[in-house]
Amino acid sequence: FFPDTDPSRVQINAEAPIGTDIETSNRIAQTIEDRILQLLDGNPESEANIENLLVGVGVGGDQRFGGGADSPEQSQVSLNMVDYEERPESSTRTLKKLRAQLQGIPGTDIEFTKQEQGPPTGPPVNIEISGPEFDRITDISTEIKQRLRDAAQSGRLPGLVDVTDNLNRGRPEVQVDVDREKAAQYGLSTGQIARTVRSAIQGTEADTYRSGDDEYDITVRLQEEDRASITSLNNLTVSSVTGQQIPLTSVADIEEGTGFGSITRIDESRVVTVSGDAAPGYNGPEVLNRVQDELSEFRDGLPPGYTMEYTGGNEDQQESFGFLGTALAVGAALILLVMIIEFNSISAPFIIMAAVGLSLIGVLLGLILTRTPFNLFTFIGIIALAGIVVNNNIVLVDYIMQLRGRGRDKLEAIVEGGATRLRPVLLTALTTILGLVPLTFGINVDFVGLLADFAPDFQLGSESTQFWGPMGTAIISGLTFATFLTLVIVPVMYSALDSVSLRVTQAFGGSEDGGAIVSDTVVTESLIEDKVPGDGAPTAPEASPAEPGPTADT
Repeated sequence: FFPDTDPSRVQINAEAPIGTDIETSNRIAQTIEDRILQLLDGNPESEANIENLLVGVGVGGDQRFGGGADSPEQSQVSLNMVDYEERPESSTRTLKKLRAQLQGIPGTDIEFTKQEQGPPTGPPVNIEISGPEFDRITDISTEIKQRLRDAAQSGRLPGLVDVTDNLNRGRPEVQVDVDREKAAQYGLSTGQIARTVRSAIQGTEADTYRSGDDEYDITVRLQEEDRASITSLNNLTVSSVTGQQIPLTSVADIEEGTGFGSITRIDESRVVTVSGDAAPGYNGPEVLNRVQDELSEFRDGLPPGYTMEYTGGNEDQQESFGFLGTALAVGAALILLVMIIEFNSISAPFIIMAAVGLSLIGVLLGLILTRTPFNLFTFIGIIALAGIVVNNNIVLVDYIMQLRGRGRDKLEAIVEGGATRLRPVLLTALTTILGLVPLTFGINVDFVGLLADFAPDFQLGSESTQFWGPMGTAIISGLTFATFLTLVIVPVMYSALDSVSLRVTQAFGGSEDGGAIVSDTVVTESLIEDKVPGDGAPTAPEASPAEPGPTADT
């Protein structure tokens, strides 16, 4: 959707197994940092690319919406790059080296994320799994993630990296499942049982101790050794309203489990997302197509009620390209309508619009030669190119039709029209192409420094070129090819279509010139000079041959 640009910031996310304490996560983060520094020591270009490095251990719960648990098993390393013009190598190349350097850390999943340029669109591979039972959704997402990782490692899915999901399983926990019927028989409520367990594990504030101006809360709870196992909870009792001590195991089942730190819902349905990124040098939509082929049979075999949808960048791209395609079609229809009204003809607008369509060949050739992917800015360039090509062809075709209206022979009008309009067409194309060269290739010159200190500080390539370069490439290549079409192919199309139109008209009993593609505007040629006889009296101008009247296309 947007060009794959050189990132100015890279974040490395490391996730250890569920239940890992923060000290172990800190050692993992230290290992990652040591490996990065080891890489930079042996690569001066990569070292010069990185401005600073920041390490964080443990992730707190998301408190913005009141949900999310702490995740001490996660850690992050953030790398900020120097400015684009100061990088001795592309940050994409540095990122590729980092991927290779951080492979093989035992028991740790490593994910690389880079700062996006433009609005966020999601990763190229984004799979949303939804259904009625969350446990089943979890199993399906885990299987999809493992299938994609195995396929990427075996080479069946080249270019797919950083396969992960958004399941936040939190930390191991003890789950107390209350039997409401048994609790009611003893006169206990779930609230009473929950408060008893909470007081035993987390404690209850009994009083406050004052020491001068300081206050300290006095919390009463079980000793640490009694809170370390389920056995202690099995021996816990709950006081009923009558004062009777009821064993906790009589009204509840106690078991160990893993809770979820957060659960994501979309349109009131529980959803788990499996995502993946495209490696540098690979096209996102191409990687997505391979993933869809890999998972096609698995998707067809999903249980009833469970769905698997491809969203993210792919969904946004389809919506935007659909809108731009509609805009291009509406624009072309309006241009065609205006030309039909102005020319009072169908043949001439058809020739001009055909040249616009054929100019796309030049766009595709330019993208192939420069290895530029087709994205949003390329589409914008095609829309701009259509307006330029239409103008150039109108200049030529309209003048040829005017010459035909003055009585010129078809071949004579084509030759004279091409010779006369050669310079305007070439100048229009050349000025447009040269004007787009700095934007396309990122040519920067410091004119102030050039005039003041004779130091132009010439630079080729810039950060903005990564965005606008595809648009400039589309216009330059398309306009170059369209100029050839305007001067060579369009006259040929005009001659051929004029002959066909004439034959059709004659076949239906029309006049010999009734089908000619000419201008319906009668142009009267002015006299260059009056003839002056010997007595100095100007003579009346000679009558010019009668101009043929306007004719209509078939």
